[in-house]
Amino acid sequence: MKTWTAAPHIFPYSFNEVASVFWDRYPNSYAKHIMSEDVLECKVDKDQIRTKKLIVKKGASFLKSAPQWMSRLVNIKVIPTIEESVYDRLTGTLTTHTRNVSCRNLFHMEEKCLYKSTSDVHALDPMARTELTRHLYVNVTYGRINSLIERVLVMTFTKSVKRTVLGLTERLEERYGSPIIQVPFRSHLAGFNKFYPDSLLKASTAFRDSIVSKLRLIKV
Repeated sequence: MKTWTAAPHIFPYSFNEVASVFWDRYPNSYAKHIMSEDVLECKVDKDQIRTKKLIVKKGASFLKSAPQWMSRLVNIKVIPTIEESVYDRLTGTLTTHTRNVSCRNLFHMEEKCLYKSTSDVHALDPMARTELTRHLYVNVTYGRINSLIERVLVMTFTKSVKRTVLGLTERLEERYGSPIIQVPFRSHLAGFNKFYPDSLLKASTAFRDSIVSKLRLIKV
């Protein structure tokens, strides 16, 4: 089994805004592979909302990256997945658990995500942010090269995380508008970074250049 943990991502929106859009994040322009989404169960238990969805996806791109001779993986056209989520109003958290329910004789993939507020979820904080942490578990049953295949699947799956985050961000902007200031975040993907608005970036760059030019005039 291979495991992978993504670098935390910060959404520049409040927890309740992110949670409300999470349940309505499809369709978006970054999720062309989603074929259908059906709610199997939804119930309110005191301060929690529990949901279970069946999400049917086209053959995932990370499976297509497998060598052609691994036809049993490459030829998978449709992947039904179960997504279970628990929204907790008191703790200000949204926990999700997604797993494939087909082809389990070949591979098991489980993704666990935690969305939580970076501040008191009950406070009216205009600068409230939401942190996302993500963990992936992969187990392949393909003989002696299980470990190699698991490594390939994990590496290619990490690239799809960028589209997932961008899709949710797109829906957030559609409903709540663009944030005034976008907080920077770190990611395992090179170049996949958020920055402050261009005006602030240009100002900071100009300030840096002025300092550098002054330092060059100093004689040691």
